[in-house]
Amino acid sequence: MQDLSFLIIIAGFIALMYFVMIRPQKKRQREQQEMQNKVEPGTRVMTIGGLYGAVVDSDDETVTLEASDDVFLVFARQAIARVLSSDEENPAEEEESSISEEEATLTDEDLEKLRSSDEGDDKHTGKSDRKEY
Repeated sequence: MQDLSFLIIIAGFIALMYFVMIRPQKKRQREQQEMQNKVEPGTRVMTIGGLYGAVVDSDDETVTLEASDDVFLVFARQAIARVLSSDEENPAEEEESSISEEEATLTDEDLEKLRSSDEGDDKHTGKSDRKEY
């Protein structure tokens, strides 16, 4: 009698685990795979690495994304994390930089200052400041 009740409890526990953990995970995997398979040229996507781009070409295993003007990257289909809706914008495009390109470019003077400050720095001995325990 005890053995039968123990088996019923174990079977109930396994059934509970299936409905609480395994089944929802399989459903999410199936939805993710369907989303990845429906991607077609022109679709804006985000990869699992956080790269935003537009799909320009695809085959059974890979998709080619245009990350910027004339910058094409090839990814495995499984690397697509989500498809962006039409109202979602690329975060990089939303940010407006207050620094002009001219200000962001180092001049020869700036490079010379950096070189001279590196050469005059006698404090650097090549040893790490970390303490090892």
